[in-house]
Amino acid sequence: MKHKDWVIIGLLVLGWVIFLGQPTPVSARLRNFLTRVTTPLVKVGDWIPTVRSRRQLAQQNDDLRTEVNILRQRERTNRETARENRRLERLLEMKRRLGFPTLAARVIGRDASNWWKSIQIDRGEQDGVRENMAVVSADGLVGKTIAVSRGEARVLLLLDPDCKVSALLEESREPGVAQGVTAQTRCEMLYVNRAAKIKPGEAVLTSGLGGIFPKGIHIGSVLEAGLDPQSGMYQRIHLEPAADFRRLEEVLVILRAE
Repeated sequence: MKHKDWVIIGLLVLGWVIFLGQPTPVSARLRNFLTRVTTPLVKVGDWIPTVRSRRQLAQQNDDLRTEVNILRQRERTNRETARENRRLERLLEMKRRLGFPTLAARVIGRDASNWWKSIQIDRGEQDGVRENMAVVSADGLVGKTIAVSRGEARVLLLLDPDCKVSALLEESREPGVAQGVTAQTRCEMLYVNRAAKIKPGEAVLTSGLGGIFPKGIHIGSVLEAGLDPQSGMYQRIHLEPAADFRRLEEVLVILRAE
């Protein structure tokens, strides 16, 4: 037999004497010694599964955090989709009320140097858009197209003094011209009969004259009225625009105003 075989046999016999044989003072001492030596190893063996368990818990926590973030993003996406659906439903209702062929478009930009006066939309010549077409939101008049390329168009907003609209007071039926006010985010109605009785809150609509803006589109509401300080012959009316120009995201282009 080889030397290592004798060593193994000797260890087996020693173990039998210590743990299974008749107790003796020597075997008792050896048993105590082996117990002290092996106890730390047993504790380490008990600790290893605990370490593994903590690592697994840490991984599970990371996985749960990732899943929570995904669910939160989905929730935000769902809320945004719900808001967009509500806006589109209102836009569709405006389309029904108009009774003219219209084209829905998204606002894709603003003129950084002229923030309140014009916007860019994602529809152009290839979609049937031409210059001088009326543009509306779900709330009312937005403006008109002034520059059209193949796939985009620029819209001059009602807030710009160059966007002039033939207008009509809804109740008194007094005519005038609505336009923007320089360096301000409101509009006004000019050339209104000085004798007209005008009520705060009265709606102002497009009159249909001029061929660009069809009749009956909501322009805004009367804030206050007074004599035009320049001419003294007409009333000048300050208007609260119907459209919220700060939050324009989708609009309708009226393809035919006749």
